[in-house]
Amino acid sequence: MQIRTICIAALLPAFFSLTGCAVYSETRHKQGEAAKEAWKSVDIAGQLSAARKGEAALLAEQLKTEEALQKARRDALIRAMVLEGTVASQLKEPIEKQLLALAGSPQVAVAWAAALKKEERAQGNLHDAEIEFTRAGVEMPACGVLSQQSFDGWAQAHPAAPTYLRAAWMSAMDECSSGGLTAGSSFAFKAGALAITQKAVADARAAIGGAKAASLAARSQVAKLSKEYGSELEKLAAEPTRAQDKLKSIARELGDALAKIEKLPDPVSRQFVSEQRVKALDATLASLAGNVDSNGESSATSAALASLAEWFDQSRVALADAKKPRLAAALLLRNLEQAKANAAARDAQLQAMELQLLESKMNWQLEQLRSLSYGHQALQAVSAEMAAMQVRTALAPVESAKASSGKTFEDKTKVWKSAASYLDANGRLAAEVNKTEIQRNALDHERAIAYAEGNIAQWNVLISSTINQLAEFGDAGVRKEDITGLVNSIALLFIAKGVQ
Repeated sequence: MQIRTICIAALLPAFFSLTGCAVYSETRHKQGEAAKEAWKSVDIAGQLSAARKGEAALLAEQLKTEEALQKARRDALIRAMVLEGTVASQLKEPIEKQLLALAGSPQVAVAWAAALKKEERAQGNLHDAEIEFTRAGVEMPACGVLSQQSFDGWAQAHPAAPTYLRAAWMSAMDECSSGGLTAGSSFAFKAGALAITQKAVADARAAIGGAKAASLAARSQVAKLSKEYGSELEKLAAEPTRAQDKLKSIARELGDALAKIEKLPDPVSRQFVSEQRVKALDATLASLAGNVDSNGESSATSAALASLAEWFDQSRVALADAKKPRLAAALLLRNLEQAKANAAARDAQLQAMELQLLESKMNWQLEQLRSLSYGHQALQAVSAEMAAMQVRTALAPVESAKASSGKTFEDKTKVWKSAASYLDANGRLAAEVNKTEIQRNALDHERAIAYAEGNIAQWNVLISSTINQLAEFGDAGVRKEDITGLVNSIALLFIAKGVQ
């Protein structure tokens, strides 16, 4: 009996090897638990948070420094005016030079100012016409309606409207068709810093708009194919013997459509694809867990799963061999797609912020142009004597009642206004323009952190899954007490056999 027990114990390793069972190892178990605990202690979120806090602190200091720098520059200009130079050399010529750099020439600045006044006047006239309609108790039609419909035709649909609104209607229609409502905002600069910024804004808007249009068309195709897939699936449910060729064909088209969207340059498209796959995998995991209502969105779920046909085809053989669903692989893929969707969403947000900063820069540059144009216009009407006068004299307070009236006083007033506009453009407004560039640079750093965060999230999914499986493997296996019990059980069988 003792010899039999020894023989059985000797044959057990071979038995476990043939059956695929592993013997429990305490060392392996400890290594798995240690790896799991070590990975938990890695503070990825804290490291990313520290990087963002550092960038935020640096940005705040840069913005503060830029404001101080432009104030110092403004004070230096004031000092130069007080010490030496004429109105022409210290005000007129520098303003013209800045208008050249900003708008291409002083003449362009004058044309833009005229277009801006035209727009303001048109907006005012349109508002006055709208007030007349409001007083009459009716709503004034939009410009699109005004240009396509006559007053008489509109009045027939509004019999309570008084006839005196015809004048307001004609006035509003004139403003809508004249182009004055957008004369200033649509003014195109051909040279200078504003032309560069204006082009950058237009390119950014076109890139976002074009990508969204392409993505919308591709998404419409996905919606159409999903509907066709669901319809075909319902037909198959009603007629199980029906051929599945059409269903497979639609599934391939659906997969190709999603792949096409994924290759589009805009992050919104990538986010859409990843979110679709997350929904599909969530539906798969829920159905495998028995949490899906048979009366739920089965067609939509099946159509979504068709987008993952390639992944399921690759896993089909393994699923069949294992005789059970491989939930770990599905969960891993689901978490990877969620990480990709989050990264794409952040990228889309940063893209929108980039456009906002470009638009903000252009608006501040236009404010600079407005201020400099005002100063330039004021100096055009001063006398030659005032232009040749020392700035400190021109800006000095009047010394007598006689000097407080007449041409000299008017010229001094214009020099004061011009100097105030010039200094504001080179102080407060210059700081705001430069701050948008600093913020754009900071946005590049945030984009780098966001990309790193997306990559880390995907690696985190892979590493966490691997470590968890390693820990589970370390905890598995046949333990010593299991082997003892098994040997005793087999020995008892031999004893029983001998008794018989």
